[in-house]
Amino acid sequence: MKCLLIHLIVFVVFVHSDTTKRLFLPQLPMGEYRVKMVAIIRCEQSQTNNLMKLNYYISKTSINTTDMKGNMTFLIPLDDSLNVEINGAVKDSIGGWKENAHIFKQPKACSALKKMLGNTWHNITESLGMHNTPGCPIPAGTYVSSGMKKSDDFFSNLPKQFFYGTYKVRFQFTRNKMVIGCSISVVEVKRPWETA
Repeated sequence: MKCLLIHLIVFVVFVHSDTTKRLFLPQLPMGEYRVKMVAIIRCEQSQTNNLMKLNYYISKTSINTTDMKGNMTFLIPLDDSLNVEINGAVKDSIGGWKENAHIFKQPKACSALKKMLGNTWHNITESLGMHNTPGCPIPAGTYVSSGMKKSDDFFSNLPKQFFYGTYKVRFQFTRNKMVIGCSISVVEVKRPWETA
């Protein structure tokens, strides 16, 4: 009797399922996403030799709009002699951080960033105050951002699906295993339909 009931349920689900409809599965651990920037934290002075100072902060301009403002000072050019490292720690269920959840390391920092950002390279460098820098290297100097709005275009070359959760992302430039400059961001990777 139990077996018959199971077969009947499977048959009804199979017959009534429509493969043209998109399944709404709100509790999956990964999928299409949107990114919400929560905070930007400066790295401690002892962790870097400050040849690249990244001083950014979040400015909430309206209920739905958040800008990234601030400046960065490069005492050396951002070129391919540097490495770029991005390390994501994920927040666990009891509020702690699980380090090294996602790691991205690439040599030739400038070229790697340009490739990762793809068609948005020019828009991002302009909004960060790097005017007239069409490619690599980006010369030494101070660059002031009047406000970079988050755009879905910024993530055009990143994976289209990712694991949901809260991440503490450490972004740093290194040379010979020495940290040249870094910044830490806290971001939430959310389901597209989540409003909070």
